[in-house]
Order: sequence, then C-alpha cells, then structure tokens
Amino acid sequence: MASQKDVLLLGATAPTMELLGARLSRLGYRAIAAKTPEQAHMLLRMSRGAIGAVVIPPEFPVMDLKRTLIFLSSMVKGELWYLAAGPTPPDEQRRALRAAGIAYSLFEPIHDHTLRFQINRALAGSAVVRGHRASLRAPTNWEVPIWANGRKKDAHVYSVSASGAFLSTPTPSLRGTEITLQLPLEGVAHKLTARVVATNVPGNLAQKTLPTGMGVAFESPPVDTEVRLHMFAQERLDALSL
Repeated sequence: MASQKDVLLLGATAPTMELLGARLSRLGYRAIAAKTPEQAHMLLRMSRGAIGAVVIPPEFPVMDLKRTLIFLSSMVKGELWYLAAGPTPPDEQRRALRAAGIAYSLFEPIHDHTLRFQINRALAGSAVVRGHRASLRAPTNWEVPIWANGRKKDAHVYSVSASGAFLSTPTPSLRGTEITLQLPLEGVAHKLTARVVATNVPGNLAQKTLPTGMGVAFESPPVDTEVRLHMFAQERLDALSL
C-alpha cells in the first residue's frame, strides 16, 4: 500500500487553520504548517513529493492567488490539489477561488466525515476525478440502524454510493456477513440488504485516514434507490467542489 501523503496548511497562523491542523492530526493526517507562500514553496521542495494537498484560507492575503498556486505547484513533479478552508465565502469569492485553481471546499461547519472525505479526495487526485471507481461516492453524517446476525445496532454512514457504503462503527461485522441497513433518502427510509466486503479495525494494517468500520456492497438494490443514491452523490460532490 502506498504511503499516505501529507497536507500543507498555508496561512497556518490563522485561528481557523490552527484548529483545522489539530482536527487533521486527530483524524490521522500529518499536517505541515506554512505561514507564507515562500515558506510553503521551500517545504514543498524539501518534501520530494510527500505533500499531496494544500489547504488555504479563503481570504489569504496575496496579490494574485492564481500565480501563487502556480508558484507552489512548480515545486511538485506530480499532482498537487488545493482546498479552501474557513468560513463560507460569498458566491463571488468562491468563483474567484475556483478560477485560481482551488478544487475543493472545507467550509465551516464541516463534519469529520466530510473533512476526512475531502482530504482523501484531494490526496487521491485525478484517479478519482477521472472516475476510476465504479460509482460516485459522497460523504454523509447519517446515523442509521443496521441488523446483522439477528441483532440491531446503530452506525454512521461515512460515505455512500449507488453500489455500497462505508459504515463507521466501533464493532464492524466480519467480512462476508450479510447485513440489512436503512438509509434516509429524501425523507424516505430505504431498507437494503448488503454484504461486508472490507473492514478497517485498529491495528498495524488499519487505514488511519478512514474511520473504524466496514465497507459494504448492496445486493440487488431497487433501481429507484440506485438512482436516488447516484443523484445524492452527484449533488453532494458538486456542493463540496468550488
């Protein structure tokens, strides 16, 4: 498995960025602080490709943000993706951020699931953007009931697609277990059968940037449910992009 890349926080002395750095650390990421573009440029050069994403406050004080991002990207041989974090800016400022080359938003308030998903999305780069996955996935903070082996428990949906979901739970079921879960879509509960296809549990092999839990694949979901899930994922991803 490839090693997880680091995240660079530009303008790291801003209170919102300091809080974000603490949250990222708690979620399993290595966040590197840079006060200025010059310092960020030096850190990117020294990292030799170990940094995969840069987070910037919406009102970062530079004369030309687009030129600043080009200046930073010049130090990276591969991809470098940019995110904006902080208070939600007005539409005009969002358009300016997008025009400068920032792809994704981390605007407050943001749930840990969405924060984790957006960082992973940026670190994955164009492998996700080009659609290498079978179906679109999007983050949620749904709390849902699940049934496994005749017992009911609650879980949080970290991400969902038309074909499956990743469920955050401290007690994931074993791989191969058949479960039933109930998803809330447009105010309607959709009960689905699924099978556990992967687990992420504490230990040496755990993926630190995913929550403890399990990935499940839906088994013969109704077509209308698949369509609703696909539409939800598309709308959610669009809302989280600049």
